[in-house]
Amino acid sequence: MKTDILGQIGLSKNEIKVYFALLELDQSSATPIVKKSGIPNSKLYPTIDKLIKKGLASYIIKNNVKYFQASDPKNLIELLNNKERQIIQEKQEIEKLIPEMEKKKVKEKQEATIYEGLDGVKVAFNIILNTLKKGEEYYVLTLGEELKSKETVTFFRDYHKKRKQKGIKLKLISNTQLKDFILKYHKYSGMQFKFVKQSLPTGIFIFKDHVMTIVWGDTPTAFIIKSKQNYVYYKQFFEEMWGVAK
Repeated sequence: MKTDILGQIGLSKNEIKVYFALLELDQSSATPIVKKSGIPNSKLYPTIDKLIKKGLASYIIKNNVKYFQASDPKNLIELLNNKERQIIQEKQEIEKLIPEMEKKKVKEKQEATIYEGLDGVKVAFNIILNTLKKGEEYYVLTLGEELKSKETVTFFRDYHKKRKQKGIKLKLISNTQLKDFILKYHKYSGMQFKFVKQSLPTGIFIFKDHVMTIVWGDTPTAFIIKSKQNYVYYKQFFEEMWGVAK
């Protein structure tokens, strides 16, 4: 007979052994129960006390000797019902507690970081690679005329090599005036391109709760703002532009 289910409703292994021994023995003193159940004598009385509290055993006294007997197995259903009522009560208490717990929850942290110099910008771009997983993508309002410098061509060639290895994708929007140059010198696998005629903010990289702005002057600088709210705003703006770009 499989008795594992009795353990799942709260009976210990010793309780299960003693209960089944009682079922077979009917009324019995301690010694036969110990022999039948196979549990140590020292654990018998504590085990029977637990069964009595659960409504699964009782006793009578004859000639100053306790005789124990099993209660109707149907009482197991009542034991399960009690457990069900307890779970419902605990659930209600937790539901009342959750609002107070949520008040104590640390609010979303927002922060801004600046990276200066070419090495600093490399570190900033590595944040994109370390934040996103394979198959995920980010969104770019690309740089302007700065893209034509030998320095930026080399920089992005090396960067996109690492991006490709990590399997990260991106969508890029640029002004149509740079279309030919971008498709010739800044086209790499895993990229989708669209172009617009109107002026747009440039050097904006939007990725998973981050927005990075690149200013490529004498000292290249990356400004990264970590903010879910800010990310959602920029992503929405990008998606609207993506919908009208060609």
